[in-house]
Amino acid sequence: MKRNNEMCLFKINLNARYKDLFLIRLAKLHGVHIKKKSEEISSKTTDEEIVYKEKLKNLRSDLDNLFKKLDIKENDLYSLKIKESAKIKYIAKDSHEIINHLLEDINFYTNRYNELEKYIANTKIELEKIINIKNTYEFLEEIDLTRDNLSQLKNLNFEVYTTFTKNISILRSVFDFKDIPNLIYIKEISSDRTAFFIFYPKDHVNIVRERISLIHAEEVPILRKFLLSSGINFKRINNELELLENYLSKYENELQRIRHDNLLKFASINEVISNLEEYNWAASQFEEITLDRLSYKFFALQGFKKQIFKELTSTFKDEIMIEVYNIEKGGKITKEQNLERKPTKLKKKEKEVDEEARKEDSKESWDGLQEETPTMMSHNPIFRPFETLTKMYGTPSYSEIDPTAFLFFTFPFLFGIMFGDIGHGFVLVLSGLIGAIAFRKRSGGIYNFSWIIFWCGCWAMLGGLLYGEFFGTEEILGISLNPIPIPLPFGGSLVLYNPLNNVTTVFFVTIFVGIFHMNLGWLIQMVNFIKSSKKYKAFTESLMKIFFLDGAFYLVLIYRFNFSAWLAPPFPPVLFPLIPGLLLIILKPLGKIFGISYIKKMTYGELLSEGSMDTFETILSVPSNILSYIRLLALALAHVSLMLAIQAMISIIPGEGIFVQIIVIIGLTFGNIVVILLEGVLVFLNALRLNFYEFFFKFYEGRGIDFVPFILEERYSTITFEFEQRKDVISSEIEKEIESEKIRTEIEKTKNYITNEYL
Repeated sequence: MKRNNEMCLFKINLNARYKDLFLIRLAKLHGVHIKKKSEEISSKTTDEEIVYKEKLKNLRSDLDNLFKKLDIKENDLYSLKIKESAKIKYIAKDSHEIINHLLEDINFYTNRYNELEKYIANTKIELEKIINIKNTYEFLEEIDLTRDNLSQLKNLNFEVYTTFTKNISILRSVFDFKDIPNLIYIKEISSDRTAFFIFYPKDHVNIVRERISLIHAEEVPILRKFLLSSGINFKRINNELELLENYLSKYENELQRIRHDNLLKFASINEVISNLEEYNWAASQFEEITLDRLSYKFFALQGFKKQIFKELTSTFKDEIMIEVYNIEKGGKITKEQNLERKPTKLKKKEKEVDEEARKEDSKESWDGLQEETPTMMSHNPIFRPFETLTKMYGTPSYSEIDPTAFLFFTFPFLFGIMFGDIGHGFVLVLSGLIGAIAFRKRSGGIYNFSWIIFWCGCWAMLGGLLYGEFFGTEEILGISLNPIPIPLPFGGSLVLYNPLNNVTTVFFVTIFVGIFHMNLGWLIQMVNFIKSSKKYKAFTESLMKIFFLDGAFYLVLIYRFNFSAWLAPPFPPVLFPLIPGLLLIILKPLGKIFGISYIKKMTYGELLSEGSMDTFETILSVPSNILSYIRLLALALAHVSLMLAIQAMISIIPGEGIFVQIIVIIGLTFGNIVVILLEGVLVFLNALRLNFYEFFFKFYEGRGIDFVPFILEERYSTITFEFEQRKDVISSEIEKEIESEKIRTEIEKTKNYITNEYL
């Protein structure tokens, strides 16, 4: 097993001009965890930082709105596969310039989209109008409407309208002939629209308009361009209809083209904005030393420090000063001496700044750095899936033992005790393998859980072999399962076959498993204390608790609850747990007398109080912890009982024949699926609880920080910062003098030429 890797801390002193380039180089290393600066410094946010953050927020909002308009989803972007040469390159002098460039791109596509949407909306309106006209004119063709007979109407108005079909019922009542002399013809032109035309005297126009508004009718203009002397010009109507449809298709295709042809562009913009958001946080961790010098800190693996040092020094040369501190898991912090460069010629001002920074370093307190140091969980592929369960409780701190390797054994072992069945275990093994293969391209999550299910299935099969269980029966394909004796270290053996008829044995086994599990937890706690240079605490707390637990177990196991036997001379057995319990109280004050550094700051009263509370808590918690392991027995018996119940229900199905056999097979299949799913989840949760609350609680805090490398994604884009080299004052003055001399020389030549030619 590969233990958590040891870290080192890089302290950087950098020329402020190279801030952007430094972060880009840092991101390309893919192995740097940036140290967050102190809360006091973080709270001092400048106006420039606030404006920059607001720009990024608006940029993300604008891109999200554009994606929503173009119906672009995250999956559309992630499915893109491009070559290295196809990546879009962003070259700028700083991040502000990149933001402005992205804003221009987003605004361009947004404006283009809005423009096309406007064209599409207008075209649809015009298209709807021309369709309406066509449908209405087909109706007017029935009365032989021509340009000539329309012009013959002198005293009458002829108008055409459309309205919703539901309004037609009141049309005739509105246009009563007694009130308004008129002639109306009606025809349905679609499922919900009806057209009608009306002749009426011209002097009734105001009344007609008023009545028309009551039924919400829309007038269809009688356009002379669609009328010929011979009738209606449907050819022209169809031409205009076709033209509008072509325009609409063109605009819609243009929208699709914008989406399809620029998907890589959009993916790169999205990636760059995400990078800038990450970059902005990373940039905010700079600490200002002077106006032109910045300080920066980050963690890296000790095995990676030489590569980082070489990369940074070769890139920034004299513009950067680097110090590296090795952080050991035992708490010791040492400055790395083997990575120092040869002395370089620094400018006087830079020397002064560097000296000031070194003085500050010497004053700096390293207390608490262990808590800030991130943890990189690194295990072999077999143990790695169980990191998911460990992180559910919490990430291990840098100096404490990572319990993942222990969890690999204890979690599926407890699962197998509660879910012992060869058949059900085989189903879990098969399901786990299928899941692992199906999700092999996804790291973490469901892929890890697939392997956890696989290992739980393996232990369930072993438990089923000991219990003699195969899908609720005691035989496999007609072969009976025989009891398998488990040899004991002190002689003899025990058999777990048929738990329902062997409850006492299984009960004692579960209690023993609980004792072993709790002992292991305190043993790991003991190692944690030793690693953190607290050996006295390891022996006076962890070891005493182990002695107390084992002494109490021995007392109850051998003498049961015979209290007179507990007090029998010459050495009363009750002293086995009593002595460690008393030592838990008195050894802490003794530590102050012995001068233990992490104890002597406390008073004797505080130490006695703490020891008494610790002892009292241990006395109360040990019985409840042990009783928690009885759930192993309860769920094992429940599993067997459920399968017996299913077998009993299937056996009462009357009749014979193929049809009955099919029903039996379906019933058994459904019953087993229910047991695997429901009880499987219940057993999984209980195995998790026993590990978290009865095991982890003894030694594991899980308050660590995940090692999260600072990375800027480069799937679709690359960012390059180019800097203008600043010239010092002397060089600038020399160049100005040279330029002035060149100008004077040119003027003199011009004067001489004019004098010689024209004077």
